[in-house]
Amino acid sequence: MSLVRIDKLLANRGLGSRSEIHRLIRKGRVAVNDQVITSRNSKFPHDSVIHLDGIAIGPLPLALAWHKPTNIISSMRDPLGRPDLATCLPAQWQGHFHPVGRLDRETSGLLLFSRSGALTQWLLHPRRALRRWYEATVETSMDSEIVPRLAAGIETALGTFCARAEHVDGHFISLSVTEGKHRMLRRILANSGHPVLTLHRVQYGPIQLGELALDAVRPLLDSELTQLAAGGAPIE
Repeated sequence: MSLVRIDKLLANRGLGSRSEIHRLIRKGRVAVNDQVITSRNSKFPHDSVIHLDGIAIGPLPLALAWHKPTNIISSMRDPLGRPDLATCLPAQWQGHFHPVGRLDRETSGLLLFSRSGALTQWLLHPRRALRRWYEATVETSMDSEIVPRLAAGIETALGTFCARAEHVDGHFISLSVTEGKHRMLRRILANSGHPVLTLHRVQYGPIQLGELALDAVRPLLDSELTQLAAGGAPIE
C-alpha cells in the first residue's frame, strides 16, 4: 500500500494549506490511527483514520453535484461583481473544488464540481461524448416534426449541431446532446424556430439531478462513481 506524507494527506482532507497544517501538527492537534503526530515528514496510507482535536476528519469527496439556480455566473470570480460560484459550496469544501464546465447565467440545473483535474478533463473531453440531458420551455409550440430536424443537425454561428429529442409536448421539450459549447442548445432551438424561455440541465452522463433541492449540493454517490469508473474515468 502506497504511503502519503502527512501534510499532503491532511490537505486532501480539507484541513488547510501546508503551513496551516504544519502549525496543527506542531501543536499536537492531529492524530492518525490513534497516534498523535509530531513530525510533518511522517507517511501514512490514504485510508488512515484522522482526528483533529478529537474530531474525525474523513476524506473530501472526489466530486460534487450542485443544483444551480438561474442568474449565477459559472466562474469562481466574476470581474463585474455578479453572483458567481465563490460561495456556492459549503465552507468546508470551498477552495478544494472547481466547476466541471459551465452553465450559462440563465440556465439552471446540474453543475458538477471536481477536485481532480484528471477527472475533469475526462468528463469534458469531446472524445468521451458524454450525454447531457436538458428540459426546455420555448416560445413557439412544437410537434413531432422537430425530432428529425434536431437529429439531422441545426446550423448555428458556431457550427452545425445535433440534439436528440427525448420528449416533445407543445412548448416543452426534453433533449440531450454530447457537446457543451457555449449556449449551444439555445442556439439550436432558436435557429429551429423555437427560442428558449427556460433551460434546465437534469443529467450529465450517469449523474442525475434527481430531487436535489435548488442551491443544494451533495457528493457523488458510490453508484455514480462506479458507473464513471466502468467507463474509464480516473476515479481515485
